Amino acid sequence: MATGPPADTGTLLRDRAGAASRSRPIAFHPPAIGAITAAVGALVFLFGILSALYVEPTIYRDALTGYDPPFDAVAGLLLLALSFRIRERTTVAWLFSLFAPLLTLSIAALSPNVYSILSAAASTLLVAMIYPYRVGFYRGSAAGPEATQMLVVVAALLSILFGMVGARFLATEFSPPIQGWNEALYFTVATISTNGANYLPLTNTARLFAVLLILFGVGTFLTAVVVLFVPFLERRLQSLAARLERAQMEELRDHVIVCGTSGEARASVDALREAGSRTILLSTDPKTIEVLRAEGYRTHLGDPSSEETLRGAGIDRARALVAAMDSDAENLLTVITARGIRPNLRIIALAKQADTLPKLEKAGANQAISLVRVAGRLVSAAALEASGGAPVG
Repeated sequence: MATGPPADTGTLLRDRAGAASRSRPIAFHPPAIGAITAAVGALVFLFGILSALYVEPTIYRDALTGYDPPFDAVAGLLLLALSFRIRERTTVAWLFSLFAPLLTLSIAALSPNVYSILSAAASTLLVAMIYPYRVGFYRGSAAGPEATQMLVVVAALLSILFGMVGARFLATEFSPPIQGWNEALYFTVATISTNGANYLPLTNTARLFAVLLILFGVGTFLTAVVVLFVPFLERRLQSLAARLERAQMEELRDHVIVCGTSGEARASVDALREAGSRTILLSTDPKTIEVLRAEGYRTHLGDPSSEETLRGAGIDRARALVAAMDSDAENLLTVITARGIRPNLRIIALAKQADTLPKLEKAGANQAISLVRVAGRLVSAAALEASGGAPVG
């Protein structure tokens, strides 16, 4: 049976290496891509301004000759806004980056000049460069809050563009006439921000345009304030609250840290407060923390078994620690972590199961308490006292 010549081993190895390199994922550097996106956005924005302010000879005469709306400037602003999201690898950033070439290619086709063609080429090359890394944009949802924020940004930019184009097109139908893109931008921003512009519409067309700009632009402006600035303010308030909480924690001395928000933990805190001791409750549930704070408890959000959380709660200055979470395993891990931080700290641990008591004591608890046993003894004592009997040894 005839056989072909033996395959070249070196060739096979090179083919396999080439296939492996083709299947290897492309290196993804979000900061670098974000910086490139910002640079291209600034360049496209500059081209849009130059195209709108300086009349360049078009390749062929069209309806927009000498009247080039700043579509490219809007696309540049969009890319500048996207550059921050691209660094975060969000799905929204990749999807909305496709919007910039649509704007620039549209104006390049309608009114091609040097600046519009350069803008279209730059934005298209940017998307072509990002395309191989599209699998790296996996964070967030395409229909989540980030998508809403980007939609608001796009809507705001389009409303400004609509106002500028309409004001420039209907320039002579206002008193005084709107001259140039600078006055068109001023008229648009003043109208959208409800400050009022000193331009009176003289015709029905101009009045209809002003009404549409107010309805579309003011609604977009108010939505942008809610969607973009309210989360920013919330983050600032949360940051201030965190600073205040850290300052309060640093002032705590000789306090008792109670880990958990179970009924037993709250009862322990109430008893300690009645005895005049300062306490702090630790929990991983933000909603529970908010409820407890509203009820007057001093709380701290975090995992009680985390060394960072315990140090944030002032374990170095604490008098004692009570592990009173719903799980014996969590209590055990908390005891181990606390004992590792402070070998001389008094630690009390509660146990749901009686067979967990030796483990808690071996882990470092000074005293391990079984709630079932305590409850049983109390019930037994109450029953024997009511019947007038004596405990049987």
